[in-house]
Amino acid sequence: MKHLKTIIPHFEGKKILVVGDLMLDEHIWSTVYRISPEAPVPIANVKKITHVPGGCGNVAANIKTLGGTPILLGLIGNDSSGEKLVRALKNQKISTASLIRFKERPTILKSRIIAGGQQVIRVDREEKEELPPALEKIILKKLKQAIKNCDAIILSDYGKGMLSAKICREAIKSGKPLAIDPKGSDYSKYKGAFVITPNLYEAEVAAKTKDYKAAGKILLKQTGANHIIITRGKDGLSIFSQSGKIIDVPAVPREVFDITGAGDTVIATLSLALACGAGIEESAMLGNYAASVAVSKIGTQPVYKDELEEALEEKEPAGKKIKSRNELAKIVRRLKSQGANIVFTNGCFDILHLGHARYLREAKKLGDILIVGLNSDSSVKKLKGNSRPYVTELERAEVLASLECVDYVTIFGESRPDNLLKLLKPKVHVKGGDYKMEHLPEAKLVKALGGKVVIIPPVAGRSTTNIVEKIRSERCD
Repeated sequence: MKHLKTIIPHFEGKKILVVGDLMLDEHIWSTVYRISPEAPVPIANVKKITHVPGGCGNVAANIKTLGGTPILLGLIGNDSSGEKLVRALKNQKISTASLIRFKERPTILKSRIIAGGQQVIRVDREEKEELPPALEKIILKKLKQAIKNCDAIILSDYGKGMLSAKICREAIKSGKPLAIDPKGSDYSKYKGAFVITPNLYEAEVAAKTKDYKAAGKILLKQTGANHIIITRGKDGLSIFSQSGKIIDVPAVPREVFDITGAGDTVIATLSLALACGAGIEESAMLGNYAASVAVSKIGTQPVYKDELEEALEEKEPAGKKIKSRNELAKIVRRLKSQGANIVFTNGCFDILHLGHARYLREAKKLGDILIVGLNSDSSVKKLKGNSRPYVTELERAEVLASLECVDYVTIFGESRPDNLLKLLKPKVHVKGGDYKMEHLPEAKLVKALGGKVVIIPPVAGRSTTNIVEKIRSERCD
């Protein structure tokens, strides 16, 4: 998929107008330890609450993190959820200049309680109604102005009332590349769109058939769209074109944690590629790869450009974990913006043994992401002597990266990890050994950076030196 990767740098600066139902996604991150004595329901102990843009806001967030420039047109209420949504958009550096405040309707809020890495329940607060004529007129005026400055348009329809037939027609007649994420069973207001992207269920309902191939053909005829792309979950996606061509694109194998927002990711990536001049097949394939990244995350989270590039690299999983310092800095910034707690440890890890494995497993329990700073061959020599290391740095890095508990590995040439600590600013810095906190040279630095140091005692009798001495003694015998 190397040719697809060459499209991604051209995403930079492409202006994508995103119009649709805007909402606030609230994630209530919890732990569940017991069942309530009041009713047979779990008790969720809240650890933290995060707010991110949802609905067409998540489409805009994906445009931004993939390198494009979203122009977001949507409605918010004059309420606390609206204020939180504005802050969430600004946190992701998405302009709120085109948002319209409408005090008669509250901001749509979706609250998800998440425990043990999965959703326990979702609570929606919303009102669905047609747009008042005066408000529709305001939206049309803003839409006409925004169309002049964009490279492509996305209509993200969640069926909450924002996308009236007049608004859809105005976007369609612009002649700009237009992708529509549809809702409902009547696609008449989408007639003449360039591409419409229903999921399998939506396509079956709209076309009144359980045969996805028949559904694609029916929707093409009904809408006159150039293309219909049906996203089919674990079966990938299918492209239907007016030429009569049907292309089935298989799903990218990936462990699925949460399908929230996967459709938003597909249409955002697809539209960016179309804005760059890519064909429908290439654009859809990029969207398919981006969706494979989206479903590996929990909750509403956008896909970043480097994540999409990684998905296209087709490396061994362990190889993907080994990062340069600059790559890791970008990844950590992104992870922190998503509320992740970073755990960092460092060492030579010359011959990986049981003590190392137990130590790293315990370190991972202290946060969400475990990053291992690995001493380079030259720095190991300075620390351990000219006979070390026994295993080269690249081999040591790959062995560490193959451990499930290790999320990223980076090689550093200094004797101490101070520069990495300044760069990553971890929540927890872990050391293994018999250190006293007052004798630990990094302790003051970690505290100054807002983190804490945790010392994990070694496993008795398990060390690289002991292993090597045992091998030598047996050879002598």
